Amino acid sequence: MLEPILYDIGRICKEKHESNSFSTTPKIIEFDINVPPLKTLKIPFDAPREVAEELVKLNKSEYVRKSEVSYQIINAGKYADLIDIEENMDVYVISDLRQIIKRREMIEIIPKVREMISPNSGIYVPGAMPLEIPLLVYMGADYFDYSSASYYAAQGYKFSKNRLIKSEEDFESLKTFNESIIDQVLEEVKFCIESGSLRNLVEETTISNPYLRSNYRRFKPELTNIPISKSNKIIVTIDETKIPEVQKYIERAKNYEPYTNVIILLPCSSKKPYSYSKSHQFFINAINSVRMPVEELILTSPYGVVPRALERLVDYDIPVTGEWSSDEIDFINKYLKNYIEIAKSKFEEVKIIAHLPEHYLEILDIDEDYIISSDGNPTSDNSLKNLKNILKELDQTADSKSKRAQRLHNYQELAKFQLGKNFLPEDVMIKGRHVKFFIKEGKNTVQLASINDNGLFVLTSQGGELLGKTNWVEVDFNVKKGSLFAPGFKDADEAVSVNDEVVIVKDNEVLGVGRALMSGKEMKKATHGVLVNIRHVK
Repeated sequence: MLEPILYDIGRICKEKHESNSFSTTPKIIEFDINVPPLKTLKIPFDAPREVAEELVKLNKSEYVRKSEVSYQIINAGKYADLIDIEENMDVYVISDLRQIIKRREMIEIIPKVREMISPNSGIYVPGAMPLEIPLLVYMGADYFDYSSASYYAAQGYKFSKNRLIKSEEDFESLKTFNESIIDQVLEEVKFCIESGSLRNLVEETTISNPYLRSNYRRFKPELTNIPISKSNKIIVTIDETKIPEVQKYIERAKNYEPYTNVIILLPCSSKKPYSYSKSHQFFINAINSVRMPVEELILTSPYGVVPRALERLVDYDIPVTGEWSSDEIDFINKYLKNYIEIAKSKFEEVKIIAHLPEHYLEILDIDEDYIISSDGNPTSDNSLKNLKNILKELDQTADSKSKRAQRLHNYQELAKFQLGKNFLPEDVMIKGRHVKFFIKEGKNTVQLASINDNGLFVLTSQGGELLGKTNWVEVDFNVKKGSLFAPGFKDADEAVSVNDEVVIVKDNEVLGVGRALMSGKEMKKATHGVLVNIRHVK
């Protein structure tokens, strides 16, 4: 059985061997799957439903094998709802790939099987070609074979990663070459999962195949199988607003609550975080010329709107042409309007300053009036002087809010974004360049959390106690620092994503905190392996 060790929608798993050595999936399968007996009847992919229903019943017992390696063959034609999973098999074999791969039913069958089975079970897809493997892994497949290498070698074709090329070479040479291409693709898939770029590889390999591209665009990945923030910069080249990283961000950021009613709209920058860029240093210096706190809101594709408090969570590169697609324009305005509505519900009125280049101003489509502070170049001396003057005028009538209080508010909003709840009390102390949070408990100073290199909270057990049963994993024993394995697991919050900070609870009492190695949904189906790295205990 498999032990997941890394997720990026698709996953890498450890496969243990009898010799106590191990290899990792996705990989070529190394054990035999026997062909079902002749008395079974393969279900034609487009068989009428009533025929498929009868054949599924007849074949069920013959399609399940419980031996040294247990497996179930998945053959229900095009009817995903007829799939009847036998629990805790080592491997589930997807039949009819050559039919499925070009049909929309593919996104109903393979992801459905992955959703239904344990993360410790593998999905085997026989007959996959090199260009199909990245998408299949993205959807949940773990095992492949060389059968396509032999089949196309017999037809006189050699593989490239994306194409079939006619060749005069002999069968054995073509077969060996084709197998090496499959190996290269599997190696590249693993590399991309490790670097958080599997989506990019899937985009590259599906873009020239309309059938694969259609299924990639139809597929709705499980967002808990990617972290809130990746260690490496994400690359966005197509489907800018539809990629899972953006959807996960929007799902959480749409409820962000501003601190003040003065909102400055700013352009994005190529350097991330934005505040490290030369242009944003100019903006920040101008803003800091007044005591009044303001909301700095960056307009960007692909994330729509990014409050300054969340800027460290969006590290990306995107081609910049100076032109917006209609999808980008609609997306930015949709979430800008949402942000303004939240601000209006909190304050009697909002004051909006658009400190933007001309091509940003052209796309603004909001109902509220706004002041333009830029002459078309927001970093020019004239534009920055205009911004300062506008802010000084507003400062004279502003509420007596402080930038120090705004800093706490921003971290509280970050907590809500990351953990689903604010756990920082109003009297928390924020210290250090590498930000840490403390409270007083009697004569003692107790640390609650710190901010890591990705801009996210890392909790202590005291921070976990304040957070309570939120982003939780429940156990049935008193845990110690180290690894939490499946046998001690009881339940989990299904909102938990891979790499999330989690609170360890027993009988509604917080025992400690740690980092989730898989989603809460996957934990609930796991039968063995490490689920959480426990960092602090009471």
